[in-house]
Amino acid sequence: MVANRWRSAVLNVSVAIAAIVALFIGWLTGGVGLVVVITAVTIISGSAARDRVHAKCLRSCAFAVILTVGVWDSVSLGSYAARDSGESLTSRVATWGRDHRLGVVVDRLESWRYSTPPSPQPATRLELNVTTTTATTVAAISVGSTVTSIPVTTTQPQGPRPPADRVPLISPALPGEGRWLPVANAGGFDAMWATSMRPLASVGGVVATMVVIDQTHLRSALFNGSEEPGGSGWINGNRVPVEMQSTLRATMNGGFRFDHIKGGYVTEGRVVKPLRDGDATIAIDAQGVMSMGRLGRDVIDDGHWVSLRQNLELIVDGGVSRVQEGIANGVWWGADYGNEVYVKRSGLCVIGDGRLAYVMVDQVDAEQFAQSMIAMGCTRAMQLDINEDWPSFAVYHDENGEAVPQFVDGRMSGNPRRYLDGSTKEFFAFFER
Repeated sequence: MVANRWRSAVLNVSVAIAAIVALFIGWLTGGVGLVVVITAVTIISGSAARDRVHAKCLRSCAFAVILTVGVWDSVSLGSYAARDSGESLTSRVATWGRDHRLGVVVDRLESWRYSTPPSPQPATRLELNVTTTTATTVAAISVGSTVTSIPVTTTQPQGPRPPADRVPLISPALPGEGRWLPVANAGGFDAMWATSMRPLASVGGVVATMVVIDQTHLRSALFNGSEEPGGSGWINGNRVPVEMQSTLRATMNGGFRFDHIKGGYVTEGRVVKPLRDGDATIAIDAQGVMSMGRLGRDVIDDGHWVSLRQNLELIVDGGVSRVQEGIANGVWWGADYGNEVYVKRSGLCVIGDGRLAYVMVDQVDAEQFAQSMIAMGCTRAMQLDINEDWPSFAVYHDENGEAVPQFVDGRMSGNPRRYLDGSTKEFFAFFER
């Protein structure tokens, strides 16, 4: 009798544990997987209530459910990771985890992975890695992330001018450090210039790359990723159409996943996520002119904007870092447990002459990123996407009628054609008017 009671107790515990585990896996899986798990656990529980003699059979059924759902998840993960979405395998696995309610786990793993601070020793190479051109001639080539020559630009008396060269903060300066190289043109004039430099004198291992964007002869547009924001019926889908590629000059990444921000996303007349007053906002008007600032102060939501994309609060305002103020306001600058996560970060800023500039810095925490942008001349800035393959700025050159992309920084990873072949996340593109 006692033995039977022990067997019955073991059966009940086994079924309960199996049910809990199976339900957890099913919750992670979602969709059909969750329905399968709930159905199976209900059948098993009902069988256990009617007949506890068949303990072995019930245990086998319970573990079979776990195995089935485990296989289901494995197939789901495998099929997602196998797709060529332009990102690395690590990024795809992380995205799948976030899509299946494992965001907390992914964040914790990333906080461990990116816990190494940048070296205080001065870097011995820059990271600018582009073929630089003027509006009329090829001027210089940056090879292996080291500038081999300084461009001789063509005089353009009526065209946009490059910003003033940045004064290197670390001596001796590296070849080309702080010097602007033209990387894209529009309307017969240079329209974008890039440079690399070491922006933090106290942390010499940090290298930043900046691209200044003159919109005089450019227009911009927001394109919608297949997963972020997802959906159908977009005018600007997840890639730049072939017919638009002849005027394509550059592309840049967007912001965080929606579940990581409180702010909104509005484009093409759709409110995908409601806007939040006070948040950092990229705004594009009907003429394709891009602006960036704080919603309600620098950007007024008066109905004339075609696209509005928010991402956290301003990380720099008035030439001063707002990282600590943002943390006090509950801003999540990334997987920054204790603000000790050093990752690749991207941002969009306004420089002293009012033009926009894209910035990417690798292996920095939020405060180091803000200070890097300030050192590069940013007076107002917002952080865009971070980690692995997400920071991305590519310029495009025509080769036999085909747009060929090239990352402006050698540390940018993933497929540079992602915005031509199809992107899972939203992005911005710049075209010649």
